[in-house]
Amino acid sequence: MTISSLAALIGLQRDTIVASFVAGIQRADLSPRGLSRALLTDHIPSFLDEIVGELERLSRVARSQDADDTSDMARQHGEQRWALGYDVQGLIREYGVLRHVILAAAKEANVPLSIDEFDILAKCLSVGVAEAATEYTRYRDKELNAQKAQLEFLVEAGQLLSSSLDYRSTLSRLTGLLIPRLADWCAVHLEGDSTHATPVAHVDPTHAELIRDLYRRYPMSPDAEAGFRHVIRTGEPQLIVDVDTATTLASAQNEDHRALLSQIGSSSKLIVPMRVQEHVFGALTLAYSTSGRRYGPADLSLLLELAGRAAVSIDNARLYELSQQERSNAEAATRAKDQLVAMVSHELRTPLNAILGWTRLLRGGSLSPAKGEHALEVIERNATAQNQLVDDLLDISRVITGKIRINPSQIDFANIVEVAVEGVRPAAEAKRLVIETHLADVDAVMRGDGDRLQQVVWNLLSNAVKFTPKGGKIKVSLRRVQSELEFEIEDTGEGIQPSFLPHVFESFRQVDGSESRRHGGLGVGLSIAKHIVELHGGVIAVHSAGKGLGTTFRARLPISPLVSPTLGVSRVPATAEPTARVSLPPGLDRVRVLVVDDEPDARELVAHFLEGCGMQVDLAGSAAEALAHLTSNTPDVIISDIGMPDQDGYFLIRSIRTLQNVEKSSIPAIALTAFTRNEDRTRALVEGFNLHMAKPVEPSVLVRAVADLATHGRRPSDAP
Repeated sequence: MTISSLAALIGLQRDTIVASFVAGIQRADLSPRGLSRALLTDHIPSFLDEIVGELERLSRVARSQDADDTSDMARQHGEQRWALGYDVQGLIREYGVLRHVILAAAKEANVPLSIDEFDILAKCLSVGVAEAATEYTRYRDKELNAQKAQLEFLVEAGQLLSSSLDYRSTLSRLTGLLIPRLADWCAVHLEGDSTHATPVAHVDPTHAELIRDLYRRYPMSPDAEAGFRHVIRTGEPQLIVDVDTATTLASAQNEDHRALLSQIGSSSKLIVPMRVQEHVFGALTLAYSTSGRRYGPADLSLLLELAGRAAVSIDNARLYELSQQERSNAEAATRAKDQLVAMVSHELRTPLNAILGWTRLLRGGSLSPAKGEHALEVIERNATAQNQLVDDLLDISRVITGKIRINPSQIDFANIVEVAVEGVRPAAEAKRLVIETHLADVDAVMRGDGDRLQQVVWNLLSNAVKFTPKGGKIKVSLRRVQSELEFEIEDTGEGIQPSFLPHVFESFRQVDGSESRRHGGLGVGLSIAKHIVELHGGVIAVHSAGKGLGTTFRARLPISPLVSPTLGVSRVPATAEPTARVSLPPGLDRVRVLVVDDEPDARELVAHFLEGCGMQVDLAGSAAEALAHLTSNTPDVIISDIGMPDQDGYFLIRSIRTLQNVEKSSIPAIALTAFTRNEDRTRALVEGFNLHMAKPVEPSVLVRAVADLATHGRRPSDAP
């Protein structure tokens, strides 16, 4: 069949030309990968039909507007190509492929082309390129304007979100940004926040409460496969272009739930994670409802960027809030430290004032014998009180660091209570207080640390005496409740306000912490008591009906099943006899002792104790002097301080234990020191001391220890 014109050729071989066109652009790799044949073909067949129409109207081709009919199809083709991701160069080359395919088909069919046909083909293809390029420009302008609007929005959002470091204000600003521009309603879900605190906003404020009610009454499962919980857990966004209302309502737990979902009526939803670096700490839920709008991929990109910026702002606000809290805590700790230092200073200076005052009066020689005896009693009482303050501070330090020691043995708790009652009775009688005890017929044998439990009872009784006004009453009772001992102290004293009851057992806390408080003390006794009771497996509680209505402390201690009825239980008389002279073994006049201490007063005091018992004492003011003394002397016992300048007591005992002379290297040694922590005791024994004793020391206890070491030369494990 002979084809006489280009129009006839294109009309007859249109499908072949289209197929060759598709093959050509695929061969030249002009299109984005993965496009189907239908997408590549697009408007080309219609474009070819329009070229045929133009060729058939050769008589009017001279007019410039004759080829304009192809422009509409070219615009549509260009718009489709830009949406697929083509660039201008690819589209121009695509029209070149079409021209080549048409000319190749004409050559193969031996169809001679006239100048007019060449002209019409060139003009149609040129118009196609021009219109496609114009559409590309329009498309790019639209895209650039959209990107510009997004960037302006993100800049505005960034400025708004970073304008405040207040956490709640930042969340409020975020929801204000989104409504109504990007959502009809939104919610911000953050890890650690309850559903009651979830910020929610809606274009209709009356509907915001419906959403809060939904989250509050029907919380989402942490393992949910959809929703904000899923997004927070996986870090992946969730885009629902069209919400299936029927499926949503079918998931309701009950009719009320269904009614809430129906009233909220979300039609399109987008949930994006809020993350800082790799940590997802929240999610942003946005939804369209009444506006009928829908979310798409472009919205997802924008919201992911916004969520990232919002996450940074929220994280900064939270960090700022945390830093403010930490700063407030640090300032409170500093104030508490200053108050503690002032309180400790006051409590230590009070007995010190009495000690120094009466000491100066004694040295002045103006006191009568009776007053002199009274002065000594005051000095001893205040020195004992000061020593107790130091012990309390050390104990609370052990409580805080968890290093307080319990040395259990079989004890009679009733006897411990009796001893403590008699210990506070003089102070109680001075205030005309009546102490009523109910301890009889109680099997109170248990396993525990007698010294520590006595400390508990004494602290509780001392508090009762301190805070009970003159003429009051203190009731002390002990009963057995199944496998526990219940110890109770009830007084008719000042009582405790209900607001302070939760803080009674806190360290350094007092009802009246002002400088004008009527009662002294560090406020650590009850904290120590609670810790000791708990170390014994017991509990302690306090009750008070209020100010002026008295206080009751109740402690329960378990009776250990390891208590043996066949073992003896040591008891001490509740009422101590006046201090008598300590019975000492004979032959102390032959005991030689070397005392090492850098403080002259401390050396002389120890020397006086020992020389009063007939011992021979040599003194050294440093480790170097002690070692020099040992080159020509061999004492029976060495008493050394630990904290000394240049070379401490540990250096001294190590040097002694490494001497070549076996007799000198094995001399028994006592560490007499103000370092009294558990680790100090342990280290002293490990370094080579036979005994660790705390300053201040009872003279009789020190003398007995020296006598025992001099006689037996053994190493007891420790000393109280």
